[in-house]
Amino acid sequence: MSGGYLDELERELTTARIPSARRSRIVLEFADHLDSDPDAKLGAPADIARQFADELGTSLARQAAIKAFFALAAAGITLLVMFLTGGRLRSWAGYGSGEYHTMVIPWWYTAAVMVWVVSAQVALAAGGLAMIRAYRLRRVPAISAREATILNRRAALGLIAGAITMLILPLTEVAVAKAPGGAWAIAAVVLGIAAIAWQLAALPAVLAASRLRPRGAGGAGDLTSDVGSWLRADPWRIAVGLSVLIVVVLTVAGIAANDPYDGAIRGIADGIACIVGFALLGRYLGLTAAPSRG
Repeated sequence: MSGGYLDELERELTTARIPSARRSRIVLEFADHLDSDPDAKLGAPADIARQFADELGTSLARQAAIKAFFALAAAGITLLVMFLTGGRLRSWAGYGSGEYHTMVIPWWYTAAVMVWVVSAQVALAAGGLAMIRAYRLRRVPAISAREATILNRRAALGLIAGAITMLILPLTEVAVAKAPGGAWAIAAVVLGIAAIAWQLAALPAVLAASRLRPRGAGGAGDLTSDVGSWLRADPWRIAVGLSVLIVVVLTVAGIAANDPYDGAIRGIADGIACIVGFALLGRYLGLTAAPSRG
């Protein structure tokens, strides 16, 4: 009797895509229960398999979001340190100086920098939102299929955008290869490649979460549920408020640096980029409304 039950349980666990190692442990635990009490009512194998799949899928989705966030945080810190420690993107720092005019900048470099600016903001937003949603769901045993989908999308997009962003370090050295490099040039290439590798190493966690997703019904919330319902504002109002804040902060920073016009221009550009990004990715990342399908 127990042998038939365990065989059916293993088949259901396999159908539910439970990994083999964990599947073996589950079957072994149930075998121990049945050895202790052959008449124990353990539940239907299909229901048990679904419960394990939902809980494991929830755990994998949260882990993927957390791993993506820390990989992106490490890359961001690396990039910031390189900017602040004599490590600079020399084609920018030397603008207007004699050094800049002696450089040979490839035609593709300006386009690459523009892509980098966009990818950096996407990585920051997606990675941060993935962590916020994972933290909000930290005590939920089994999340809905839509919640898992949103977590996976945020983590995956953040990692991909982050890897693109970190290309700027080795790319800079290729673009201005004739300029003096030294230790910073070596560090830029090594740290840039290392940061990219670290982010790509977090992708298997996202893939594992995408293979085993919870199947629970329910919505996924939106930006309001991410930042807290205490704001009493819909997602679009929050996005507009954030864009205005960006404009103000960068303008004030420009004033502090005795360059108010440049600060205001950068603030307006970033504020517009925030709104455009929200419009393009809001639904996909679960900021405005959860997708109808996972």
